[in-house]
Amino acid sequence: MKVTRTIYADVPQELAAICKAAGFLRADIWRRYGALGNVGASASAVRTEIIEKKIYDGLMIDGTIRAETTKDIVNDILTYKAAAKLKVRQAIAKRTSDESERKRFYTLLKRDEWLSDSYLHRMMRKHFRHGRSEVANQFMVRSDRFATEVIDGKLTITIKIAKKYGSNITLTTTTSGKNVDLAGSNLRIIVKDGFTEIHYATEKDAGRECGDQVLGVDKGYTEAFTDSDGDHHGESFGRVMTEYSDKVTATGKQRNQLHALEKKHREAGRTAKADRIKKNNLGRKKIDARKETTQKRLRTIAYQAAHSIVDKAAIVASEDLTAVIASKHQWRRFNRRMSAWAKGVLAEALDSVCEQRNAKHFVVNGAYTSQMDSINGLLEGRREGDKFYRANGDVLQADHNAALNVLARLNDSEITRFTPYKEVRRILLARSPAQLSVN
Repeated sequence: MKVTRTIYADVPQELAAICKAAGFLRADIWRRYGALGNVGASASAVRTEIIEKKIYDGLMIDGTIRAETTKDIVNDILTYKAAAKLKVRQAIAKRTSDESERKRFYTLLKRDEWLSDSYLHRMMRKHFRHGRSEVANQFMVRSDRFATEVIDGKLTITIKIAKKYGSNITLTTTTSGKNVDLAGSNLRIIVKDGFTEIHYATEKDAGRECGDQVLGVDKGYTEAFTDSDGDHHGESFGRVMTEYSDKVTATGKQRNQLHALEKKHREAGRTAKADRIKKNNLGRKKIDARKETTQKRLRTIAYQAAHSIVDKAAIVASEDLTAVIASKHQWRRFNRRMSAWAKGVLAEALDSVCEQRNAKHFVVNGAYTSQMDSINGLLEGRREGDKFYRANGDVLQADHNAALNVLARLNDSEITRFTPYKEVRRILLARSPAQLSVN
């Protein structure tokens, strides 16, 4: 299993010019190919066009760095397009139940011929908006264009630069080089906050054996996951997010007051005062550091929770984590960007841990799994907070009930991952003994 590792180094001044040139390269490729410019083209076709037209040959940057960075950018663009196509596939599934019509849409989408159909064109315009980039702090180094050596107990990496573009660049890392294997790996060099991050891919050994159970998993807010045995995993997940959200809210209110004060002084002609407020009170270093720290904490909790699930299970069924996290509280004060990131890291953790430990992870349709009665499989009863009240008055733990429904959805042949929620509701109501309740 390939994973990405990071080591840190100093920042030679020669990196600034390379990052600036690579930043222009990234921005211009996104401008040219970030939307319709890549329709019908593969990654190799786009790169071939760039080479044949000699668009960036005059850029003062080493040729191999330019080529590898171009490859990285083009792959990013096509990954963005693939993600948009997934959204469009979901929209197609909701639009029609006619299998032949769905197949026609899917075929056009797969062949990248969506411009020929007005509906697909409209959906792709909605989900595949023209991308742009302002990233100007990184570039790629090919695996054969650097050398490593341990000097005075520190691993040094020498990036080979063609003579016409300058001399070689030596990075002195903070590691001794033990357990660092860079052979055959491209490097991503990122200059950030006064140091250099060196990202490289390496093979990760297989993890410990997985369990032997089949589990359904419900994602939550208070805890990362609840499984179909009723066990909670990652119970501090919600607390960490709430702490972060509350701090962001308080900081935002105070910054708004300072923004207003800075504007007032500037309009009154007291520009020196306004400049001091902007410089000393309206920076983002602490805000960005707090966000990064919180994301690392949440990532650790998510992976620990995923490992504790796979300790028990060989097969894991989870709801589609592209859906919104169901909150037990109002989300008015919650940072939405953090919410989107959090549900993404939950999905990543389950996928990564299952792959590493040879467990199987299946994603199922999560529609109405929190509103169904897991005992009889019917759409009846009601959920209130952490409790699910059955029609007969019995009370179940809500997340455990939802996890059991997710597990049952694994073998439900009628409800697929992309079945529209209205169709899911119709199917569930049709299973009810009271047929007259079906709309």
